[in-house]
Amino acid sequence: MPNKINDILVVGSGLSGLTFAEEYLKKNKKINIISPDFKPKTKLNYKPKLDYKALPPQFKKNFNKIEDYFDYNKIEFNKKNCNLLGSLEFGGLSNYWGLQIDKDIKNDLNFLTKNTKKNILKCFKEIIQEKSLLGEFNNYKNDFKINDFNENKINEKNKSKNQLFFEKSILAMKEKKNKNINKLVPKLIYEKIKKKIIFHNFFVDSIEKKKNLIYVNCINDKKKKKVLITKKIVLASGTLATTRLIMDYLKINKEVAIKHHPRLISVYLARKKIISNFDFTPGLFQIKSNNKKEIFSADIRPANETILNMALKIYNILNPLKFLLLLFKNHIFFSNNLLGSKFSDLYIKKEKNIFFIYSKQKKKTLIKLKNKQRQIFDFLKKKKIIYPIFKNFFPGIGADYHYFGSIQMNKNDKLSVNENCQLKNNKSIYITDGSVFNFKKNLYPYAVVMANTKRIAKKLS
Repeated sequence: MPNKINDILVVGSGLSGLTFAEEYLKKNKKINIISPDFKPKTKLNYKPKLDYKALPPQFKKNFNKIEDYFDYNKIEFNKKNCNLLGSLEFGGLSNYWGLQIDKDIKNDLNFLTKNTKKNILKCFKEIIQEKSLLGEFNNYKNDFKINDFNENKINEKNKSKNQLFFEKSILAMKEKKNKNINKLVPKLIYEKIKKKIIFHNFFVDSIEKKKNLIYVNCINDKKKKKVLITKKIVLASGTLATTRLIMDYLKINKEVAIKHHPRLISVYLARKKIISNFDFTPGLFQIKSNNKKEIFSADIRPANETILNMALKIYNILNPLKFLLLLFKNHIFFSNNLLGSKFSDLYIKKEKNIFFIYSKQKKKTLIKLKNKQRQIFDFLKKKKIIYPIFKNFFPGIGADYHYFGSIQMNKNDKLSVNENCQLKNNKSIYITDGSVFNFKKNLYPYAVVMANTKRIAKKLS
């Protein structure tokens, strides 16, 4: 049994965990972080049958990391109607996020007290300013241009009732004079604070409370066990992993809803060129609705050779046209069409020793997505941005990879946290990832999660 008792231990090395560490270290000399950064040497308990075609291109060479994630977390899912993603690596899915940030965040904070809301907004602005992100927010401006693609239409102020409109995203990256792009990914923060981190290269299998201490049961790449002891623990390991840990800790066997934003991918042919100077192709702008009852959005991304090669694998019938597609790639763009969280259709339930995730109404969700996509198509056509053709691809329920809302703030439930993000009746356990929010309005909410994490770090430091 280890003798050392840590004051605080952070679980997770993604943007949530490292944002916490960065803020905490402003007033403290060291911090303990536990996260797996290894290649497992043991055989998998099972191999999830994932849809290789639907995976983001960056995961093609790292498929084993996805398998390892589900294996270590003891998570299975219904392959017929779900398509989930996680990665057992340093930084997790934060390494691959889309770098988009919504400007309108206030509406999803209205359930909080005035002071908490104020502090999250303050931390949100601090993150944008400190990281010199691209875009505009309040009186902050570090704008970027969308080359040769209807910049005048994007800047239109016509936002009448029930009408769709364009809005530029805030992009979680900064551009230097030499045109190199610094993305806000875990590595960027880690390089800055790594000398002050006491890093534990383990996977957290379970937690338990003994008296006033938290015992953290860990395993390594050979699945050998180790126990760490801490006075306080901060869970920032991502919604799926955190939910599994807490359900196990509280011995919850009932069904738990996981919020997300159902997604449909659409491909269009633009009348004008859309050329991006970015090596990574983020959503340069969004299409939104003024109808408050119709929460959906589409982010517009220019195609590149990687994206087109992925499309050719999905639709083999297009292969004879490969040369032509690559020739006109500056006229091809795609959109991620997202529905609001009220259309969430993911659930998790413990079955024996496995946490099973499933969907209940895939067909209804798909119909809703296609209806909204048609609105977007008609809007783009009316604006004379596209030719009247499109192609849809549905990657599956959960393939938005926006998982949140399973352990919400101020919810009158055993599975909830207070506004300090402390688990109900367990004040030594803090949860700071997306689990604690239900994003009803904000469809690109990662920066809000980071802002809230920063807020909690200030409290604890």
